[in-house]
Amino acid sequence: MLDRPDDTIVAISSAPGCGARGIVRLSGPAAHALADQIFIRDDKKHLTEAVGHERLLGRVRIDERATIPAEAYSFRAPASYTRQDIVEIHTIGSPAVLAMVLEALTSRGARTAGPGEFTARAFFSGAMDLTRVEGVAAMINARNDSQLRASEALLHGKLSRQSSAFRNRLADLLAMIEADIDFAEEPIEFVTLPVILETLDDVIASLNRLIADAPSTERLEILPQVLLTGRPNSGKSTLFNSLTGMDRAIRSATAGTTRDIIPGPLRVQNGEVLLLDSAGVTPGHERIANEPLPEPDQIAQRIALRQLASAELIIVVADIQKSFEQPHKHLTDALANKPVLIAANKTDTISEMAITKWMTELDARYTAIPISAKTGEGIEQLKNAIGKAIFDAPASDEMPTLALSNRQRAALNEALASLKQARNWCEHTDYNQSHTELLALHLREAINAFSLLEGRVTTDDLLDRIFSRFCIGK
Repeated sequence: MLDRPDDTIVAISSAPGCGARGIVRLSGPAAHALADQIFIRDDKKHLTEAVGHERLLGRVRIDERATIPAEAYSFRAPASYTRQDIVEIHTIGSPAVLAMVLEALTSRGARTAGPGEFTARAFFSGAMDLTRVEGVAAMINARNDSQLRASEALLHGKLSRQSSAFRNRLADLLAMIEADIDFAEEPIEFVTLPVILETLDDVIASLNRLIADAPSTERLEILPQVLLTGRPNSGKSTLFNSLTGMDRAIRSATAGTTRDIIPGPLRVQNGEVLLLDSAGVTPGHERIANEPLPEPDQIAQRIALRQLASAELIIVVADIQKSFEQPHKHLTDALANKPVLIAANKTDTISEMAITKWMTELDARYTAIPISAKTGEGIEQLKNAIGKAIFDAPASDEMPTLALSNRQRAALNEALASLKQARNWCEHTDYNQSHTELLALHLREAINAFSLLEGRVTTDDLLDRIFSRFCIGK
């Protein structure tokens, strides 16, 4: 794939399955000539006459007897994604139709693109560096809103710009140091020790902040956890089934039926979360004569309380037929500094007046949603509240989300280690002495680490690992 950059490649670039529109993309020197053989322009001109960034109406010929409505989008090198000539044919999003268009083009000389080959051509032509390539791959594989925001930051060059700024600043410093080495016998001072220390301290501090503030991309793959908790028999399992549309949690009028943590994906506004159904937590004063819980129930409650620590949102399911008291001490302690929603359940069993009275008596610190897990009343409002609590946190315009993969973090840590060695050398060595070559060596190693991060220095193995994450057509 990577050793044939001058072939004209073709692939279906729209998502698998049926849709209102499907896209077949060509890239390469013969893109317009090949597309011209199957695309009939409404203005009767040839597609080869098209200029860049032009939308053309017409029809695509899928066999000798049939044509279907289509549009062709023309991009001319170097102002295109791959910096080659590109033609995109947009037509009916039927897998069968798209397969016929693809076959018509491959039979005329186009080669089917490999995974990520369009983006690989963009990389090798200099249209994007390796961090932006990884942003494309991350966007393709994004499963939630956090991953999508992080991949957009990569794709738009946030990491690339910072890495390039670090590398350029160190390269300027290295040039001055090497000039001092080359002209050591001359009475010329190109750079002083205070300037070197100021530059190193500034880059080290910025690099430390970047590494510390950016979460790992692997961490973003984990869905935010939302835990259902509350007293036994408050309707948590029924609510879990109602929210997820599954029937995984056993529903029973007998308190304590649920003992294990039961997970299920839940789609909410702006993303997806992992909903967890847990065992009911029994306050001590509600037990008969303060008798200890049976051992299985004790284990279940310990598991539920531990899960509170990792959950990003707690939903306390309360039986609206009973007065709402503050959760018992264990639950109150666990909920400290945690976002909480109250699901006031079983509204189908009491009057509107009683619901209003219950809501007004609730602690003003909590947001409560009246629901009936049994009838479905209020479920959509609860979903919207979950989505708002998890995904609507205000984002800073100055610090867009940026996440680092293991490869990116390793390269930054390698650069940081080399800079710290250079800083340590400056502290314990007189800059006017010999052996300045060692300082230059540490700077070269840091610059090389940034070059590896951006893909200025690559290996076939590294590229194979990165592009293996792509799908065909991207």
